[in-house]
Amino acid sequence: PIIEYFQQLAHDKRNAIIFVSYQIEGTLGRRVQKGMPEVSIINSEGKIKVIKCSLEVHTVEGFSGHSDRRQIISYLRRLKPENIIVCHGERSKCSRLADYLYKRHKVNAVSPDIFETIRLR
Repeated sequence: PIIEYFQQLAHDKRNAIIFVSYQIEGTLGRRVQKGMPEVSIINSEGKIKVIKCSLEVHTVEGFSGHSDRRQIISYLRRLKPENIIVCHGERSKCSRLADYLYKRHKVNAVSPDIFETIRLR
């Protein structure tokens, strides 16, 4: 559903997208990451659709989508964030990791439900 979300949110400069992994050259993600003002996609009807990209684009370097729990915790210790949103993986594991980070490291960590909205300021 990321493409649907992107189509709905990309035009508004109040929105942001955060990449947490390498985006392969030639992909939509890479074009957005590079700051292209417009990108083309093929919509659900098979037609080319141009999307204006006005949202903020951020990239978190050094993060791997293939890290295990120990590596993620080690990375977060070095980063020392004030807030953490755990949102990729099995629901129960995300909740347990958020609870652990809150209890053990005193970090405001949450694991949102599917379709739950979190506002970032």
